[in-house]
Amino acid sequence: MNIRRKLSGTVSAAVLTVSTLICGCSTPGDSLFKTKTEQAILNWSTGQNEEALHYAQKALLDNPDDLYAIMIAGLSYESLGYPNQARAMYEQAVDIDSAGIGVFGAIRNIPPEDLKKTIAARLAALSLPQTQLAVIDPKTNNAVFTLAGFPASEEEKKSEPSVSRETIKGGLDMLEEGDRNLVLRFLTFNRLRDEKYVTPDEWLSRRTVNLGGLLPYTLTPAAKGLDLPAPTGDVIVGRLNALREALEMRAITPREHAAEREIILEALLPSNPFYRMDAAPVPRDILEGATALRRIEMLQNIGLITPEEAKKEKEAIEKLTYAKIGMTGGDAKPNEAAAKCIQKCLSAPATPCSAVAKPVKKSGTPAKRKPAAKKKAVAKSCPCS
Repeated sequence: MNIRRKLSGTVSAAVLTVSTLICGCSTPGDSLFKTKTEQAILNWSTGQNEEALHYAQKALLDNPDDLYAIMIAGLSYESLGYPNQARAMYEQAVDIDSAGIGVFGAIRNIPPEDLKKTIAARLAALSLPQTQLAVIDPKTNNAVFTLAGFPASEEEKKSEPSVSRETIKGGLDMLEEGDRNLVLRFLTFNRLRDEKYVTPDEWLSRRTVNLGGLLPYTLTPAAKGLDLPAPTGDVIVGRLNALREALEMRAITPREHAAEREIILEALLPSNPFYRMDAAPVPRDILEGATALRRIEMLQNIGLITPEEAKKEKEAIEKLTYAKIGMTGGDAKPNEAAAKCIQKCLSAPATPCSAVAKPVKKSGTPAKRKPAAKKKAVAKSCPCS
């Protein structure tokens, strides 16, 4: 039907029902058998938005609380390209007391509260472009998240710095704040992939160019800024849902929908970063090397990296750690005996070696040490027994 094609996808079933019933037995135009509100609905349903707005305004002069006339006026303003006027009509409708609203004609089985819910949804869709989740930073020309992506207050942030921390098994607490923010971005993007908000190709391409943030010793550094906080997965999913609903109700165009969606994804994980993070520092000692290895194990446990990627990164960490503490041979390869000892230390818990107590005489003076036997090179190489 022509009427159904003209109706927006999210317009209330109430308006659809009334329009269909009235149009089934009459045509637009002045009539003694139709009220001004009915005339407004008939004209709007047949695409005559100017006439619909005219009759809706006349109906509102008689009854400023006519919810149906207000809605038709708002829809007509939208169709004519006046979103601010449409928003004003919807805001007026939301503030009306539903108990005082009367329905016209003989159609009394449509609750005004249901119509108000539709109007509220329409108002939210119109307001959507005014509260963007992410924008393009003119200084860097990169996408960044806005304050709209962080609805929690400063007090809540201080008391609960990472609401997603409990969802990560294996020790997110071991990471520093910047590294934790980066990991959370990857987890959020994985969720978008699993829930079909992004395609597998989008996930793969953005993961590939930023994977150096998770594997800093084998890949190119990730995009600059990924160590900054990002909105939670729930906030991003909610925004993408709102964009889709706004597109369905024609509050935004397909081009606007695609543009904002792309900006949100770019702010989360850029597809072609121009600026990249600084290279990760080499572990300075055995303990830092062991911490780096445990970080890789944690990333593998939560599914962010594959076993093959983890193996290569671990080998790189071990090699860099050997070189840093001078445990390499002349060909820059780890000394075989030292490598076995350091591998044992890297796999051990990151706890300091226990101090050896000195023997003391009864008089309180240190006892004379006996000449120590010559120790093996392996024992000297390993800082922990």
